[in-house]
Amino acid sequence: MRCAALGASFLVPLAFSACIEPGYPLAPSGQVDIRVHVAGSLFAADTLDEAGKPVLPRQQPFQTGVTLFLAEGGAPAYGGFVTVRVDPPEALVLEPYPDETDPSCHEVEGAFRCTASSEGYARFVVASQSDWSGEAAIIVSWAEQTKEEAIQILPAGLPGTATNFTMLVAGLDESLDGARVLPTFLALKCTVGPLPDDLGSKWRPGAIRSREAFVRATPPSNAPGVVENAPVIIESLFSEAALSTTSDCADRKTRLRVLLGATGESERFFLCFSDIGGEADFAVTSGQKQIDPGPKVVVDPEPRLLRVRALQSVVGLGEEVDLFEVSAFDVNRVRLVMPVDLRVDDDQLLGIDQASVTLDKEPNPATVIPATPKSPGSVRLHVTPRLLSSPDCASDPISIVEAP
Repeated sequence: MRCAALGASFLVPLAFSACIEPGYPLAPSGQVDIRVHVAGSLFAADTLDEAGKPVLPRQQPFQTGVTLFLAEGGAPAYGGFVTVRVDPPEALVLEPYPDETDPSCHEVEGAFRCTASSEGYARFVVASQSDWSGEAAIIVSWAEQTKEEAIQILPAGLPGTATNFTMLVAGLDESLDGARVLPTFLALKCTVGPLPDDLGSKWRPGAIRSREAFVRATPPSNAPGVVENAPVIIESLFSEAALSTTSDCADRKTRLRVLLGATGESERFFLCFSDIGGEADFAVTSGQKQIDPGPKVVVDPEPRLLRVRALQSVVGLGEEVDLFEVSAFDVNRVRLVMPVDLRVDDDQLLGIDQASVTLDKEPNPATVIPATPKSPGSVRLHVTPRLLSSPDCASDPISIVEAP
């Protein structure tokens, strides 16, 4: 709205003063209609930067246009204005509508004012610019009248109407006990004597067991786009499991944030497991959704030392006798369960009844292997991980002699 030209120069300052904010306060009898452009909820910010601004990319929608219709006496209230505020103030930010050359709504003297066009309309934008969530109200005031419109702001993440929220893990071995991570035996060493004081780190650099994983969800049918950029938080609830964005797990943490893509799948990440093993539980949450019960992975310990000890160095021909003690140890030098295969150098000299055995863990006694001396000579017991050829751990030789 432009001012008419004024003939008297001494009236120019007054004319410009009157043109700064054209319009008039809407009368007490005026009516206001509020229409929110987005049908449904907005999403709060998930992460803020050092300046308190939302970190991009963000889940949509986090803002919406709002149209006001102002009327008096059943006709558009051209030039009538109202003030707009949000309760609570931290919930939403009021902004001018972006494609208006001359904004119908903007801040005036500390208040957000909307002035009706010749058709009675005024438009503005409300945007979530913080991590606040809950129900907020847009409050329009004029004279001594007010009108409110509620807007729900959901926490960033999946809404309650999303379905099929799950975490998928690749490379697990399925067994009766559930999904498992098996040992590699790559760190396994052999010994026939006392245990070393230190068996190394349980997180071996460059050799940490990891499994690729991702999360996914199906969006609600009435809002297919809400999954894109929805944040998901994965947490390890087990001290011997961690999370990483790389397969080597060099940089690992107990809590990881990933974003879902347009198809509802996240980028890949990795579950990392120490050589101690155990039952690794994970919590997976996103907005109003969580995976319940949370994912669980059973992780077998990684044996570090296999001890094959001869209980006698010389034995006479005769009946079966306990000749060997076999134990497997983890990185903490604690005996653990381990299936192994057994063989001797020459079964014509020494006979054993078992081709395989599962070694006992603490506090059970160490596993003893009985054998029957058959012929004089020297023989050793060889022990390998079940169905593997290495490492081949051999005992000290046993001398079999004629009975005196």
